[in-house]
Amino acid sequence: MAGQDDFETEVRWAVRWQMQNYPKSRLTDLYKNFFQDKFGPGHLLKDTAAAGRYLREELTQVRGKSQVQMAEKTGWEGRFLRVDLSIIKLKMVSYSDFFAAFVSSISDAPQPDIESWRDEWKEIEKIIHTLYPRLLYFEDDSKAIDKLLSNGEYVVHHSETYIKYHNPHYRLIEASIFEELMRDAIIGY
Repeated sequence: MAGQDDFETEVRWAVRWQMQNYPKSRLTDLYKNFFQDKFGPGHLLKDTAAAGRYLREELTQVRGKSQVQMAEKTGWEGRFLRVDLSIIKLKMVSYSDFFAAFVSSISDAPQPDIESWRDEWKEIEKIIHTLYPRLLYFEDDSKAIDKLLSNGEYVVHHSETYIKYHNPHYRLIEASIFEELMRDAIIGY
């Protein structure tokens, strides 16, 4: 982990950015953002064929951008980006190139070490509470996340509120893989 000052500064920036752009975020949504930064999409892909079918199915629901930016940094380190699926619909990249980048990102994703992640999350949670002491359902979400981690689990889904108001359609792609994907798309254009 970077120096404590860098850590705190970056966490504060990431939390403020999410809350300004996705104001219906709950603590679980913030947790998801930081977890995704740390561990990427590795927990998502057990079966490549099923992941491909699910992505194609989700693409039928995409009606335009679902994010503020086409690619958004996750967490405080920015290891992974949430890449809006509209880049496929807008033909900025092909489905096959996008899916290959997604699958490639999985192999770059570290396996979760629950105890060290739990310690880091507790520090992040303290910063969130300092910035947003009245965040809706903070205590309930905090207890649910703590219970999840105590059980050796770590994956959460977006809150129903977040889904209702922000309608997210994205996949996680490792930052350098995304840069390469877009460079290839521009060169091939």
